Amino acid sequence: MLEKITIKNNAIDLIDLGLIRASGKDAKRFLQGQLTCDLEEINANQSRLGAHCDVKGRIIATFRLFFFQNDYYFLLQRSTLPLLMGSLQKYAVFSKVTLTDVSKDWYKIGLYEATTKNLSTKQKLIHENNLAVSDHTLSLSIPGPVPRIILLAPINESINFIENKFEQQSINHWHLLDIMAGIPTVYPETSGQFTPHQLNFPELGGVSFSKGCYIGQEIIARTHYLGKSKSRLYRVTFQSQNLPPLPGTPLFDNDQKTEKGILIMCAKEQDSRYQALVCLQIQAASHTIRLGSLEGPLLDFLETPYSINN
Repeated sequence: MLEKITIKNNAIDLIDLGLIRASGKDAKRFLQGQLTCDLEEINANQSRLGAHCDVKGRIIATFRLFFFQNDYYFLLQRSTLPLLMGSLQKYAVFSKVTLTDVSKDWYKIGLYEATTKNLSTKQKLIHENNLAVSDHTLSLSIPGPVPRIILLAPINESINFIENKFEQQSINHWHLLDIMAGIPTVYPETSGQFTPHQLNFPELGGVSFSKGCYIGQEIIARTHYLGKSKSRLYRVTFQSQNLPPLPGTPLFDNDQKTEKGILIMCAKEQDSRYQALVCLQIQAASHTIRLGSLEGPLLDFLETPYSINN
């Protein structure tokens, strides 16, 4: 029987996250040749951000990868899950590995701020990217300026996982915390458009430059060692009375009257104020940038919580 956990205000039902399980004796070797992260760094105590790219080094999907009971699990945006499954399946037929969508088999709850502090102390979850297991309940710590944990538990073993029905918090706030941490999500609208460097994945620890070959590795390594990405991820804020803009909305340089970037993700901060992550040409970052059109909302730039190697 799982221990009951009382969840109060600072909890979010992560309804838009999916889970893929990779199982089989070749799973580790197969994934090592497919993903940007190093499988040697992923174990019973550590998870990692990662990406799966095409042969041109463009990201198909971003995710958090963790290891549990001899299997690997991808935690990612549910709408992007079919794209990742489809791409990996093309190569999985040559290995003894099975990929399964297990999204409906797990509870996925995000905890943040004060709620995580008590739980972290209890489960000794201290370091960023840590993974802790209590019975069948998994706790994944998420790096960023606000302490966060994702709780995962199998539905068929978790009748008493939640002691009290918690006050529903909007998934928008979890996306806002991702933006504040500078952690981008690739949606179907932006899949296959960006290299890891353009989304600051090396700074997030989501790319290994020492593990050997994987899909897109040659182009990614060439950018890292010989070149310089012409665009990168920025955190911005803007005011808008309209509905939240969709991923893939273009950014315009008001000075040069040309398109210079794309919206990656956004979340409402308060009233009509939004925060967002955008991929923008570096040379345009000092210009006046507007969202959607030359008459669109003006973007104000914010700091990211990590250093940028550009």
